[in-house]
Parts: sequence; structure tokens; C-alpha cells
Amino acid sequence: MSTLSALAGPGSFSGAKSSYVQGGLGRIEARVADSGYSNAAAKGYFPLTFTIADIDQNGPVATAFVTAASPAGQVASQPLTFIAGPSPTGWQLSKSSAMALISAVG
Repeated sequence: MSTLSALAGPGSFSGAKSSYVQGGLGRIEARVADSGYSNAAAKGYFPLTFTIADIDQNGPVATAFVTAASPAGQVASQPLTFIAGPSPTGWQLSKSSAMALISAVG
């Protein structure tokens, strides 16, 4: 949950948020993510509330079904993969899960 909260919180994907994504984000990926975040923030979608279900951890990899809800009532759900890695929480969102989220928002 801390990894998701950090990604949904303030800051830039080219800065501190990049450490929460496996392998980080490239320059263009970070710009797209920052733009999507700014657009969602302008629409009042933050702060998000997360519900996590069906957690399956196998060594350094965990999958979970994550539902995010905004204060305005928008809800989105999808399976996400997390990798144990060098972030402040000890977990990173897999690159493929991060790209799926960026595509959904951007």
C-alpha cells in the first residue's frame, strides 16, 4: 500500500517517484506519467484510496488485485505486480504494471 500511496502522492515521476518503478522510467515515460498525474489532479481524482485483494507473494514477486477510488467517486481496478527492490518501501511496481497504469491515465 505504501508503494501505491507514494506513486499517487505529490512529486515527479522523473524524480523520487521513479524509485517506486522497477528499472525506473525513461524521460518520455516520466513526462507522460507526470502529464497524466497533473490532468487527474486537476479533475480532483486525488487523494486516492486503495483496496488490495488476492495478494499472492512468491519470493520477491507479489501480485494483487488493486482497486483505487477517488474522492469524486471514480473507481478503477486491475491486477498489479510488485517486485522487491530498491525503493523506500522495499517494493517496486513492475515495469509492465506501471506502463499499464500510465496508459490508462495518459
